[in-house]
This record gives sequence, structure tokens and C-alpha cells, in this order.
Amino acid sequence: MIDVAAQKIRLRAYSKKKRALLSASATSAAADLAENFMEALTNIGDGSIAGYWPISTEVDVKPLLQKLSCAGITVSLPAVISDQKRLVFQGWSENMQLVKGPYGTLQPVGSSALIAPDIMMIPLLAFDSAGGRLGYGGGYYDRTLAELRKEKKVTAVGIAYAGQEINEVPTCSSDQRLDWIVTEANNRKVRV
Repeated sequence: MIDVAAQKIRLRAYSKKKRALLSASATSAAADLAENFMEALTNIGDGSIAGYWPISTEVDVKPLLQKLSCAGITVSLPAVISDQKRLVFQGWSENMQLVKGPYGTLQPVGSSALIAPDIMMIPLLAFDSAGGRLGYGGGYYDRTLAELRKEKKVTAVGIAYAGQEINEVPTCSSDQRLDWIVTEANNRKVRV
């Protein structure tokens, strides 16, 4: 029997190192990713968008967040609810004060409006062509996305470097699939 949890642990260690190398060699990834995401929106559709404030070696989405905000799109950022192991999304605008959250994240101040996003940008360590996503192991995005999808249609967009794609991400029943992948190289729908 295959131990998915053990596979994920090994793959996370490898994927963190790989992403660090990709990040170190990326020169125009943030601008290219922003362009590819804006292009993808014509097919993804309208609605409010949940982004995230990048940490560590994640692709820098700050230029994309600014483009979305300038285009008049409602943008939110996640805030971690540690005791419930889930996320809520709070309104964001340029020049907004962000505060330290768990795991090295930055999030809007607690008084920001809560928003139920229609589109979620999701950071990751690895992805596959079928929409499999390897996250950091806490399950926050999976739980939150599953909850939101019970209420309405939510499009999950994986944000990554193109070099983070692998043949197959080991998954279990609680893992939520991505609908789209946007990288510095392209954008594509990955689920029917």
C-alpha cells in the first residue's frame, strides 16, 4: 500500500529546494505571471479575487495584486484562523497596513471586511497537469476551498513557476483540485 503522507513529506523537501532554485534564477517572473493571469481572467470570469502576500521563495504576486486593484477588481488576502485550521479572506487595497500572521505570513488588519472570493490564487510547492497541488502540509487551503465550494462556485488558480510542474502529485480524498495554473510561462485550464 502506498503511503501518500510519506510521499508528500519527501516531495515537499525536494520541491522547496527546487522552487528556491527557480526563484533565484527568475528575473521577470512577477511581471510575466501578472500578464498571464490578467489574460487568463478573460476565460476564468469575473468576481472577487483572493490573492496572498508572498513568503519565502513563492512567486511574487504583488505586481499582480496591484494590477487587479487598479482594474477595479475586489481583492482580498487570507488571514489564518489557527484554532480552526482554515483561512478567511479580508479586503485589501494598495498602501494597506499588513500585520504579521502565523507561518511568516502578512495579512490585513483585523478590521478589514470579510470577503467570500469567487477566484482564489493558491501558492504551492508542486503541481501536475490534472490540477493536483502540493501545499505546505497544513491543509488550510484545502479545508477553506472545500467549505467555500459548498456555498458557491469558486475557481482555484495555482500560482507557480513553470518549473514546479511534476508528473503526478500524490493526493488523498481531502485534497482540492486546481481549476487553472498560471505561471510566468503560460496560463492553462487543468480541469473540465
